[in-house]
Amino acid sequence: MISQIKQQGFTIVELLIVIVVIAILAALSYVGYTSITARANNSTAMASAKAVKDTIQTFQGAHGSFPASRAVMLSGYPSGGSASDAIAKLPSDITFIATADVGASTSPKEVGVQTYTVGGSVVGFIITYRNFSNAAGTNGTANAANSNIKTMTIGDTTTSGGTAAAVPAS
Repeated sequence: MISQIKQQGFTIVELLIVIVVIAILAALSYVGYTSITARANNSTAMASAKAVKDTIQTFQGAHGSFPASRAVMLSGYPSGGSASDAIAKLPSDITFIATADVGASTSPKEVGVQTYTVGGSVVGFIITYRNFSNAAGTNGTANAANSNIKTMTIGDTTTSGGTAAAVPAS
């Protein structure tokens, strides 16, 4: 009598179907994850820029002048003042970077801040931050002409004859 041995296991087609299903699920979860990460970075970047803007506006309202440096923004009081004069303090985890570097920024806590000066007096500020959800074009390359940079302004930044310059550290 000839006995037949039954083979056990999965066929190649069944294994391929399982692999394809797993690959599709992985691709969907990756797309969802990157979208959530980009939105979180956008929110943090906008909050960082808004914190700088609020600090400058509060300082200007309390002291009648714009802060002259990042050190003054961190202390919350003007040069020659005391800690008891501190009104608005810049969060210490926000980093000022060159405005030209904002588009390549990898941290939502990096903000470009420039003073706008007319006749030797600071009359406004230009704050730039990166839009993380718009960092790549549809073909996977970087977008042209800084389209991933957002700007906020404070005070008068439109007067002709003025110049923009980086905020000094101290």
